[in-house]
Amino acid sequence: MKTTAPQLDTNLDELRGMSPRKTPASDSRQALIFGIYDRLCDHGHCSVDVVLAPADEAGAPDWENTGPANVSSLPDDEWPQDEQAEKRACVIVSVIDGCDPDSSFIVTIHDETGIPGMFQIHGPEIDRVVADSIIGRDLGNRPPPREPTELQKSMAKLRAELFAPPAAVPSAANDNVPVKASPSPPAAPKFNLINAQDLLGLDFPPVKYVIPGYIAEGLTILGGRPKLGKSWLALGGCVAVATGGECLGEECEQGDVLYLALEDNQRRLQDRLETVLSPPQVRPDISRLSLMTEGPRINAGLIELLDQWRLAVEDPRLIVIDTLAMVRPPKGRNQDSYDADYAALSPLQKYAGEHRLAIVVVTHVRKMEASDPLEMISGTNGLTGAADSILVLNRDQDGPKLYGRGRDIEEIEKALKFNAGVWTALGNADDVKQSDQRRRILEVLTDATTALTPTEIAKEAGMKETNVKYLLRVMVKAGSAEKVGYGQYKLQGR
Repeated sequence: MKTTAPQLDTNLDELRGMSPRKTPASDSRQALIFGIYDRLCDHGHCSVDVVLAPADEAGAPDWENTGPANVSSLPDDEWPQDEQAEKRACVIVSVIDGCDPDSSFIVTIHDETGIPGMFQIHGPEIDRVVADSIIGRDLGNRPPPREPTELQKSMAKLRAELFAPPAAVPSAANDNVPVKASPSPPAAPKFNLINAQDLLGLDFPPVKYVIPGYIAEGLTILGGRPKLGKSWLALGGCVAVATGGECLGEECEQGDVLYLALEDNQRRLQDRLETVLSPPQVRPDISRLSLMTEGPRINAGLIELLDQWRLAVEDPRLIVIDTLAMVRPPKGRNQDSYDADYAALSPLQKYAGEHRLAIVVVTHVRKMEASDPLEMISGTNGLTGAADSILVLNRDQDGPKLYGRGRDIEEIEKALKFNAGVWTALGNADDVKQSDQRRRILEVLTDATTALTPTEIAKEAGMKETNVKYLLRVMVKAGSAEKVGYGQYKLQGR
């Protein structure tokens, strides 16, 4: 995976000049590393952090064995004072526009030449060309000036009012002494305070369910492994709501939908729609579904874009963002990972609550299994903590399943089936699994010429003996199997 680091085309003097303080020549590495970090952050085309690479036995940087899991943050976010540790300081770059979410790269400074170079530490090698182009371009160009947001304008106005010099007291026209006005008492801070009795007397409108049992108003995370079909599930939900159709066996109330398919182009999106809406002869009116394949990041105009759409349609109900990696803002230099994840989704969660919309953000899950499906969501608990609901699409030995948990939905685990671009809910996962296992037991008993023990049935059916014993007791009560003698079973009536 590791390859020789290519030189990046950039202006070293300009990067050195970005350091917040004047530094001697021995500190030029610090100025360059933080200059690279700041420049890539300002452009916003990737996620970056300043880290320390692992050390070999001699304490030198072990670039050959560097990976996303063994780099470490700067101690207390301070530049290392040890000379060997200083050489291990570098910039890790990930979540690059146009690259696989798992691709990561290291940008470092050559000890002898002082020239920055880059090499890949994770992800498909085909991403290296794209990453080299984007990172090299961003380092070599100043980011375009951005118009201040409404919040920034308001803060600037507030700052000017708070720190304006006090007005001069006018001089008296004669020997009269000007009377000083009594200072006004400071205004008490305002809090959204309510007592419990008043709260109990309030009437709130019921929660709006966009896909009953699965997606309610608020922010929902939909996680799943790459290529498992989470985008098909998201598109199917969009089509169902836009047409007043059915999704996962549930009827959806019709409304306006916005689908940001940010990892697709229009041609691929057209192919997916034609698959979902097949056959053409019975295709419903799909005009209430709006589509976009490009969009800004959360802190760079996404909320404003969503609001423009909301105000332009008749009944906005559902927004799907596919995927989170395409819209999340880069992590700040001194920002904790949990805080960065929580802050990334908080604006969407707040916007969904204010306007009673359902916003679904599609993301990836970890490669490792977890006892709690919510722990599979890629990132820290800051992501799941900011969301109102979480859905996880996964596949195990029993087939595909959709697990869900949230503030306004019951905990669910549904067995699913995928066919021709459409996901169908087969029922509760445990019930479907038992139904399949019962069928296998009945097949074994049907083919048997004599009564069988649970051990023999489990061997023939390829099941665990404990499951067979439990289901046999259920089947005997239901009358589909009969217990013969001690610990032997046969088909009822044979």
